[in-house]
Amino acid sequence: IVLLRGEEMLENWLELQKFTKQVNTELERSLSQMVPAVTVNEFYVLHFLEQNAGHDLRVSDLSQKLDLSLSATSRMLVRFEQTCNVITRNQGQEDKRSVRINLTAEGENVLSEAKQRIDAVLSKYEEKLVNFGGIKND
Repeated sequence: IVLLRGEEMLENWLELQKFTKQVNTELERSLSQMVPAVTVNEFYVLHFLEQNAGHDLRVSDLSQKLDLSLSATSRMLVRFEQTCNVITRNQGQEDKRSVRINLTAEGENVLSEAKQRIDAVLSKYEEKLVNFGGIKND
């Protein structure tokens, strides 16, 4: 393990921030060409819902996963439900105040296309992503 000090750590951090912004911009550009167009955060919503398939996901849980406020998450979900038909929202059975979110068949289709676009962008950066993740390909 190589330990970094002061200025070197800062430079590495700044490089990581620059890289993250560059990749995020490319992801946003690619996803915006879809019909319906989705943002990276909206892709994350679909991804987390797919990961949770078979189980309801509460708005508060999704908000935490996205690192967004409840109100920002709720606004995104309203748009998704009303204009894109990619999710359904239902009242919780145990707690009527809680809202459960599920992916629709159309949501699965949108997610499938989005994943292909995400993969195409990320594959350009595979070596750098592997290095950041500390994973070694053998």
